[in-house]
Amino acid sequence: MRAGRSAEALALLALLLAAPAAAAQDASPDAAPSSLADGQTQLANDQTRLAVSLYEEASIQAGLLVPLPWFQNLLLAEPSFSWRHAQRWRLSASLAAIGSTDGDTHGQLRVKEAWGGVTVGDFDFSLGKKILRWGTGYAFTPTGVLDPPRNPLDPTDRLGLNEGREMVAADWVEGRHALTAVWATAGVFGESRAGMTDTAALRYNTMVKGFDSAIVFAHDSGRRDFFGANFTRVVGEAIEVHGEFAHRDSNAFLLGGKYMLRSGVSSIFEFYSPPTPRLGRYAFLSVGKSRLRELPGWKQWDLGLSLLANTTDHSRILVLDVTRRLADRFSFIGRAETPGGKRWRSEYGMIPYSALVSIGFRYQI
Repeated sequence: MRAGRSAEALALLALLLAAPAAAAQDASPDAAPSSLADGQTQLANDQTRLAVSLYEEASIQAGLLVPLPWFQNLLLAEPSFSWRHAQRWRLSASLAAIGSTDGDTHGQLRVKEAWGGVTVGDFDFSLGKKILRWGTGYAFTPTGVLDPPRNPLDPTDRLGLNEGREMVAADWVEGRHALTAVWATAGVFGESRAGMTDTAALRYNTMVKGFDSAIVFAHDSGRRDFFGANFTRVVGEAIEVHGEFAHRDSNAFLLGGKYMLRSGVSSIFEFYSPPTPRLGRYAFLSVGKSRLRELPGWKQWDLGLSLLANTTDHSRILVLDVTRRLADRFSFIGRAETPGGKRWRSEYGMIPYSALVSIGFRYQI
């Protein structure tokens, strides 16, 4: 990472950490802090939360077909901070310090978010680096023009490494109508990110006969305008359906749903046709359950199994996720991936290993 971007990250965090301290000094000396949730304190009308997540993960690639390191190690520290005053002023910041070893050792500092906001009547204004999620899809989000890039193999961002965009945003809410206007930059201080341009975007959201619907428009410098729409609909108590349609140079669409059994087992299915369907259309299926059984020793286990398939070249990849919570702050996390398809002639057949197994431990304070 370049020194300029590192200095920017540290300066933004210092600014955000200093603001609530100054506000606390201005508060009445008789106001004593009261305890909130873990990691939170309250002084008068101020609410502050500090948290740190530490993660260690070792990964092994089995059956390598190319000369790559078979063992990788990852160290991750993620501090986060938020402050709210009188339900009006807000500050938020989160960083990720990454150390990885795969033959060589690499270090990186990421600013995931660093923004401030204020509420004035029916309007919310925010400025800084912020994560937005406009798409309704789980593994794919064709209308998420400002969303972090979605990895369908890891749609929940299990390591928490997604970064926001530097932006100015205004939100207006009145009854069942909501309008968001955003101007996002390609980078700050003359450092444009690869593949990004300045973007002006609008999103209108409303409820129509049970459909939570949104229309999205975006204008990017040097590109054609973007148009899109999405919806979410809950049917009964167990079924949810969602869909997205997007157009820029060509059409893309997504249709999916979620079904929850009484036992707590949930299943998600999505079909996605990208703007270039000749390269492949995709089907995603996920089945999982938190708290495997309501019995001692099983309540702390979470299990998930996902399948991602390219329906055009018939390649696929199967992913197993296992989590075991230990006490209140520790978690054991296991993950296994195994690809399949025509070797070197299909998308997932191009993956150079037969299996990837990762084992990690997380500590949160």
